[in-house]
Amino acid sequence: MAKKAGGLNKSQAIRAYKSTHKRSKPKEISEALAKEGVSVTPAFVSTVLSTARRKKGKGGRRGPGKASGSANAYSHLIQARKLADQMGGVEKARAALDALAKILGA
Repeated sequence: MAKKAGGLNKSQAIRAYKSTHKRSKPKEISEALAKEGVSVTPAFVSTVLSTARRKKGKGGRRGPGKASGSANAYSHLIQARKLADQMGGVEKARAALDALAKILGA
């Protein structure tokens, strides 16, 4: 996208406005930028903000059943704790997992 005379392109203007107005909706952003002479639609604002979130690693669409990283790690710890309790302790569970790894060739 070509740069405007002020040095910002439309996407940069959207991101800059959003950084100072955190709770603004796309329609509010497009109206505010129109007053500054930057013509953008609310749909374009949504696209730019969505892309920015995706690049940061935030948000985005997740597949069904996928948990966030920390929640997933926590559930794995809970499962490991249950396994260790069932096996009679961490050392016995570790020995069983080592034996399984040898069997599977891992």
